[in-house]
This record gives sequence, structure tokens and C-alpha cells, in this order.
Amino acid sequence: MTATLPETGTDVLADIKIIDADAHLTEPADLWTSRVPASRRDRVPVQKTIDGITAWYLHDELWASTGGNTISTGREKILGSHVVQPFERVDVSAWSVRERLELLDSMGIYGQILYPNGIGFASNHIFAIEDEAERAEILRIYNDFLAESQEESGGRLFPQALLPIWDMDLTVKEMTRLVDKGMRGFTLSDKPELLGLPELIDPYFTPMWDVFNEARLVANFHIGAGARREEMEAMRGNIGQKAPNTSGPGVPSVAPPAWKYYGKQRRLAVGATQMYMSNVRIIVNLCMSDLFDRHPNLKIVSAESGIGWIPFILEAMEFQFDEMVTDPAELALARRRPTEYFRDHLYVMWWFEQVAPAKLIHDIGVENVLVETDVPHPTCLYPGPREHFTRVMGGLDARSQRRVLQDNAAELYRIELP
Repeated sequence: MTATLPETGTDVLADIKIIDADAHLTEPADLWTSRVPASRRDRVPVQKTIDGITAWYLHDELWASTGGNTISTGREKILGSHVVQPFERVDVSAWSVRERLELLDSMGIYGQILYPNGIGFASNHIFAIEDEAERAEILRIYNDFLAESQEESGGRLFPQALLPIWDMDLTVKEMTRLVDKGMRGFTLSDKPELLGLPELIDPYFTPMWDVFNEARLVANFHIGAGARREEMEAMRGNIGQKAPNTSGPGVPSVAPPAWKYYGKQRRLAVGATQMYMSNVRIIVNLCMSDLFDRHPNLKIVSAESGIGWIPFILEAMEFQFDEMVTDPAELALARRRPTEYFRDHLYVMWWFEQVAPAKLIHDIGVENVLVETDVPHPTCLYPGPREHFTRVMGGLDARSQRRVLQDNAAELYRIELP
């Protein structure tokens, strides 16, 4: 089905309350220091600006950048960089609930599912902190900030919290604590084995999956969430980190996404283009496993990964399954075929794309697709996402429009619409 441009002046989405399934809540400058006694402020992350570059420091050592922020004061989107510096130039809508809601109103967006920003897209930055007591406190304070933001938003902003997956007892306690505060989901590393932990299918993670299943929480895998702290900061390239993991003098063990021949801007463009499809690994492994047999209520979101490549992956999984999985023991591992698990348990999302949303929505599955803006990251649809969605989806049937732009996310994250 091909989208056609709506008539000039016609708002075909007028009755739809668009839910943005992936935006980012930037960590405010006083996130941790305002929530601990003065005597403990040297034990939590603090923002510092040195030579015009703002970053997060812990124990006077560089810990994290301030993340992707491209909307500057005055709500102007800055091109050519993934971060406005120094932090005082970042528009307050990046972290202020009131200002974010005003921004959403100006964009024609009703609600947002929010992910972290500077501290990475899972708890890997926090896991890199050596002291376990500090780790736990810093994570708890961060999650409290998210819960406060959700409460303040009046049912329009829904942050996805972090989990201390290095301690499964603590993980279950934190999930239970945040469920009581109304949280709807969590964002996870898709490669915990890179942190020295078991794979997600390992029995180690069963208590966590049990809570997801029983409380009907959403497990979110944002692109880049599996990167270790050092890798993430090296990829961002703005705070002096060197790429980790060398197998010899000056020889990387894994080739970087972009050739060093390029300048910084082109390297960022090359890396970002490839990162969209980094979630292929987690999607294929989930659909080939028996995780959903054991946890039938589990819902998984692949965030900021686009949808154009999904039909190919669905076909490839089915083809390779028939070609390669013939042993009775292998066949007995899971009860259903890969695409059946995808249809019932996985969600993917799009934002800048035009071809896939217009032509491939039904091949992917209308019930499996969400929409996002990625505010305030470099690729964000700002200031006119509603116009973009209207242009791309204007030729689709009304049910498909409403499913993708509103109902799928509202049902998944249990969002009450007025």
C-alpha cells in the first residue's frame, strides 16, 4: 500500500493522540547533588564545564557526556553536531517536565516514552562504577528522578527505568519498588555478556523475566544499549575517550564503524546509520528462543531501530530456520516459529523513514509498529513530526494510522487517553 499526500490543509490525523515511543530525557545538572546530603556530594556524579565542554564527573574523573542534545535555548535545532555545548546552551525542555510538555504541544504530540541520555541507554555506565554501594545509590536516585518526572507529567511522560542487573536480588527489589510508583517498563542491555554477566536467556535472568511477565512490564532494547561505558563515550567522540579493546599495538580487535579517513561529522553519520540495525541480534535471538514460551505475557520493544529492514529479517529467520534447524532436539527447543513469536511479542518503530511506513507496515504487522521522534537527539523530528507523519501515512487506512500512531503504544504501556 502506497501513501499519497493529503490535500493541503487537511489534517487526516486530527483525532489521533500521537504517542512518541522513543524520546530522551536529559539528566539535569543537579540530578544527584540535589538528592543527597552535602556530606555525600563527592560520592555522586556532578556536572563540570571545562574548556567549554560540559560532562559528568565522578570522584573528579570523567564519567559520562551530557548525551545527544541538539535543541538549543530558544528551541532552535542545531545541525552538524550531536551535542550542544556547554550545557547552559541546551534548551530546558531536555529535562524540565513542564517545558517538555509545552514542547510536545507545539509539536502535536500527546505523550512520550522516555529513555536516558548522557548516561547511556541501559545501566552499563552505572555498572562501570567500582563501588557496589555507590552503584546502587546512584541508580536508585536516577530512577527516583524518573518516577518523579512521570508523576509530574500527569500521565503524558513515561520514562523507562534502569536495572541493577549485576545483582538479581536487587534487580527484583528495584522492579517491585518502581512498579509501586507506577513505572511501566525498563531499558536493558542487549549484550550483558560483554559486561561479564550471563546471556539474557540464562537462568540467572529468570527472576527478572518473571517480574516482567507477571507485572506486564515492557522490556526495552534501545540501540546502543549494549555498549560498555568506554565504547559509548569513544563513539560519541566528544570527551577524549579512546576506543577500547586492542589486540595489538594500534590494531583494534573489532573494526570501528567508520573509516578514520573521515572527519568527525562524517564518522558520526556513518556510525549512526549502521547503529539502527544493531538490534538485529537481539530480535533474531529472542525469536529463535523459548523465552516467550516460558513468559507468555512478555512484550519487547526495539527502540530507535527503524523498520525498513524488518521484512527481510522476518523472511531470513523463516528461511534459515527451515534450512538449518532439523535435529529433533533443536526443533523441540521452542514451540512456535520465529515470526509467530515476533507477531505476538515484539514491537519496532520508525521516525524519519518514508518508504517503509508507506509500503511495508502491513508486511511487518500493523500491531507491531510504533512511531517516535527521538527528541532531542540529532536525528529527531523537530519541529514538525506531525506534518511528517501526515505526509507519510496520509494514504493509509484510518485503522492503520491509529494503530501505529496511538493505540499500539497506549495498550503496550497502559496509557490512559482523554
